[in-house]
Amino acid sequence: MKLIKNTVALISLTLISIGVFAQEASPEIKDQIQEQIDNLRTAHLNSDVDLADSLYHPKLILTSQSGKKYKKDVALKNIENTFEHYESSEIEFLAITENVMLANYINERKHKGLEKGRYRLTVVWTDDEGIWKIISMQSSEVKQPTKN
Repeated sequence: MKLIKNTVALISLTLISIGVFAQEASPEIKDQIQEQIDNLRTAHLNSDVDLADSLYHPKLILTSQSGKKYKKDVALKNIENTFEHYESSEIEFLAITENVMLANYINERKHKGLEKGRYRLTVVWTDDEGIWKIISMQSSEVKQPTKN
């Protein structure tokens, strides 16, 4: 029970801290991260592992829509799967610190041979020696309303 209370307290403190310290990202940083998001699209559409490697931080944690956690090596392997469609929209940026930014957006993508899907991505970017890199990314499927 004590562990649960401590965990709840830690999560609450983290959310309060983000609310207090988070601020709007500067237009310059938004443009830099937008360019990296565009580069990620190019990497996926062209199965460009080298480009993706330059976008992912060495300590990347990727959480898929199924809840599985992957490291950089597996994320790079996924880039080899050919995409027919990969578009991102509704991008919102939030500055956590001057070197850590959060981007939240809708991503619509389709692997060859599979149905097109829509996903909500929450991506944490970190400034790694002047280059914005993804250090954490979580993907959740956005379900389409069912017709009655």
